[in-house]
Amino acid sequence: MIDCKEIPDGDAWEAFCRDYLVALGLVVEIPPAKGPDGGLDLLVKEQLRGSLASRPFTWLVSCKHYATSGKSVGTADEINITDRLEQHGADGFIGFYSTMASAALVTRLKELRDQKKIESYEIYDGTRIENGFHDAGLSGVLLQHLPKSHTSLRPIHPLLGRYQPLPCDVCGKDLLKASVTKETLGNITFATRYGIGDEPIIESVHFVCKGECDQRMDHLIHNRGLTTAWDDISDYCNPLIFIRRITGYTNQMRTAPNSYANAAHDRLINFYITLSQRTLRQTNGEDRKALIDAIELEGLGV
Repeated sequence: MIDCKEIPDGDAWEAFCRDYLVALGLVVEIPPAKGPDGGLDLLVKEQLRGSLASRPFTWLVSCKHYATSGKSVGTADEINITDRLEQHGADGFIGFYSTMASAALVTRLKELRDQKKIESYEIYDGTRIENGFHDAGLSGVLLQHLPKSHTSLRPIHPLLGRYQPLPCDVCGKDLLKASVTKETLGNITFATRYGIGDEPIIESVHFVCKGECDQRMDHLIHNRGLTTAWDDISDYCNPLIFIRRITGYTNQMRTAPNSYANAAHDRLINFYITLSQRTLRQTNGEDRKALIDAIELEGLGV
């Protein structure tokens, strides 16, 4: 969870808002500034694209930072919305709040939109802002403005310049993004062939959601006459266990270089690269305890 109280005041909140919206792809027309603002904290623009044409769309952004008091943003805090949009030539309204918008304010904005007095509105409250960090590309904004929350939330870092997903081999769900939202992540499944008198060879490596997808993959692998073993992908999100798995694989390749088929080896290397987007970060006490637990389980042969 992010803690918006890390941001000390309204000016810092406006700077955070600017950087957050820029990371989402919007262009700042009027940045935050000291002094009277005429009901405007920022003016940002985006390009709306249709199937045949596109046009610019301008948003008036109102920032409210009430995290310390915890009070919601109400109609008394957002007055004369249509006048403010007209004054600044804006098409829509964005409320960027560290707490929630009141039901009355949301109802008012819906009425203005339905009456076509504003084209659109968006509310970025604390929950929606946090959900935005689950996508790649915003981790730098989180680290700059909310460093303690950055360590706690553990966002994805597109280390190679472009996000690389980890799709489930059965349903296609991105297992890497699921790791940030605390969902049940999934398994890495190893399909192994045992020959008479030969060393076992891992012929293929698969990534699946736990449950139905895992069961379907197990069935497909067994139909090929192979056996399965699995590991919990969420363990690889712990940097200490991640390093342990890599060094273990490196040692195995030294002692038994033919234990993985070429395709399985290539897939596993790509898996380590993909998981590094989630894993290469600062460790905490929870990570170290999980490593100790993993070592104890391995010692028991689990």
